[in-house]
Amino acid sequence: MPDSGGVFELHLSLDGMDPEDGLRIQLPLPSAGTSLSNFLDQVFPEDEEQQQRVTSLLDLRANPDLPDIYETILDAFDEWRSGRSTLSFKNDANQPLDLATPIATHLQPVDAKPPFRKGGVGGFHLHILRHYRPLEYAVQQDFWDNKAELLEWLQTHTLLYFMDKHELRLQASPPGGVGHALLPIAHLLLAQELIDLSQETNTFAITPEGRRFIGRLLAETESYIDLYDHFKDTAFEADAEVVEFDTGHGADLRVLVFIAEGLDPMRTLFLLRLYDGTLDSFASTWQELIGDESFFDGILEPVVNRQDVEEPLLERIVGAGFVYLEEKHEEARQLASREEIIQSARAES
Repeated sequence: MPDSGGVFELHLSLDGMDPEDGLRIQLPLPSAGTSLSNFLDQVFPEDEEQQQRVTSLLDLRANPDLPDIYETILDAFDEWRSGRSTLSFKNDANQPLDLATPIATHLQPVDAKPPFRKGGVGGFHLHILRHYRPLEYAVQQDFWDNKAELLEWLQTHTLLYFMDKHELRLQASPPGGVGHALLPIAHLLLAQELIDLSQETNTFAITPEGRRFIGRLLAETESYIDLYDHFKDTAFEADAEVVEFDTGHGADLRVLVFIAEGLDPMRTLFLLRLYDGTLDSFASTWQELIGDESFFDGILEPVVNRQDVEEPLLERIVGAGFVYLEEKHEEARQLASREEIIQSARAES
């Protein structure tokens, strides 16, 4: 990391982290023209050797947890670079920071009188806010062509869910309020012949085709559960010599497995969310939220807020998962066979 001859102390915390428990590290004072963006790339680089040079500057006597804290923040930068999240930056006065500005303009030397004293320790307090945007990620990764199309799919399936499970009776001419916001979505379902308008009651109802459509969605979702549910509890070592499932202390790798299997993680996860009743907790608010992109970002956050695994290791984990699944099926077949023999013996006696 190039420097201009002095040092300063960086205080950095991530949202959800107590500032007092954040990262504190003394760093070489960068040259005057170094932007905040370039400075952060140097402190949280992608290259492992450069990362080790930074961690060598950590004062473990002052706080032995600093390597773990650094790793947590480094993970946030990795997510940012991969497009799985966005980061925004504020100073200790809660003012937003422009990454293009020189880092020197944000430093506060001990004597508060620039220029910095050679060898003196200045200070820079930085707070990072992390935002997960799975809808943007889905478009960026080509799971969907555009966000509008994805949002339309989410909205229509949400409305159909509440019409089915919660027996919502949506009027074609609501008296006002949130019902009006649902009408454009209802007309999309109407165009697909999944719902119809009753002339007698002036309300929308699910059609027989809509019922069959819901049945197909249920069958699709249950197939995902049958094939991949055990990956939500995956315990493994880095070498993947031993992989265990359903231990109660494993990691949820389902999204990674969905992607590895060529599935759209947005569709797959949302169908699972519908199936497990996640949306039921929004029963009193969903009509106000359905037009808000952040509502679906929250529901689908696990698509981007997830543990990462290197591809070769993931391949071994997926292979082990399907071996485990086949073993479970074989156990079930043997159990069914034994039960059949027992029932047959009882009938003969």
